[in-house]
Amino acid sequence: MRIVQIISGVGVNGAIMHSLLLTRQLAKDGHFVMLICREGSWISQQFSDCENVEVVESSMNRWPFNEIKRVSNLLISRKMEVIQTHMSRAHNFGIALKYASGIPTVVTAHSHKVHPHFMLASHIIAVSKLTERYHRIHNLVSRNRITTVHGFVDLDRFSNMNADCRELIRESLGIAGDQLLVGVVGDFLPRKGQDILLKAIPEISREVPNVMFAFAGSVRKEDYFDSLKRDAKSLGIENSILWLGYRDDVPKLLQALDVYVLPSKDEMFPVALLEAMASYRACVASRAGGIPECDPEGTSLKLVEPSKPASLASAIVTLLRDSRARLKSGEAAHAAILKHFNVEHQAHKVQSVLSKVATMHNSPHTLREQVR
Repeated sequence: MRIVQIISGVGVNGAIMHSLLLTRQLAKDGHFVMLICREGSWISQQFSDCENVEVVESSMNRWPFNEIKRVSNLLISRKMEVIQTHMSRAHNFGIALKYASGIPTVVTAHSHKVHPHFMLASHIIAVSKLTERYHRIHNLVSRNRITTVHGFVDLDRFSNMNADCRELIRESLGIAGDQLLVGVVGDFLPRKGQDILLKAIPEISREVPNVMFAFAGSVRKEDYFDSLKRDAKSLGIENSILWLGYRDDVPKLLQALDVYVLPSKDEMFPVALLEAMASYRACVASRAGGIPECDPEGTSLKLVEPSKPASLASAIVTLLRDSRARLKSGEAAHAAILKHFNVEHQAHKVQSVLSKVATMHNSPHTLREQVR
């Protein structure tokens, strides 16, 4: 197939990593992929060694129509068959291209938003069942126009580590050999629930004194981040916390952790949790949003009710006290990724959806049946 991927983010986040891995896998599987991204974006630099991928930079401006016309003509000249979009600006640009070029557009729902582009898309791919339900209810998407394909990770990136990686990272963080390390990776946003973990730390430290806590991620809300630091000081736990900021070595950082925590109050389908699972980490997470879908068989995660510091502390303490339980939990987590969320398997599901949409677009009879 000849597939267009459009991603509008300029930095690095879950949707961008999703698009990166999907584009690489589709190209690896023999499809020609045109990746349309913003000028100077991080993802535009990631395909210099990738065959079957053409990178096209675009402002994605919809007004005036010059850019839509330029890109539309390019897609037609390249005989592209289907467009897939990621993130809001890309969705809007993709819908405009759909009408300008006549090429069907599949919108990937990474988030919960009410927006017309979901109603105007040829089809929608939701990253979780929860997300599918949201768009069916709030964006009035019919059942036959939406398909759930769960997110995925590149197993090799997170499980093939040098034997001394854990020790080197812990040494760089100042973690003693016998200390335990609990960590959370994610942007500093209220819905991510870092404040809930902070409230759980005093109880965890009382039960397991030899423990440190690492908070990694970009500061997206300065006032929220400042409030976390104030809370840490008022709780008397600031000496137990490492504020690591944004890290470009997350696979290595995960190796240094004994327990990974995702205390979110809401999530669509958290790639960060999948990455920790792929890294053989024992994981504690809140039972919020699409998080339970990361554990299809109910054996890979310790799930607690969201916004309950006492329950979160109890689950973390249980794992910190039992190294064998941590090992068993980490192995089960990795097995779940291998079985359900590896990029090769999930990319094939995405390709199947794109192929069906392209086929329906080229079959007037099939389109008439869908409209009925």
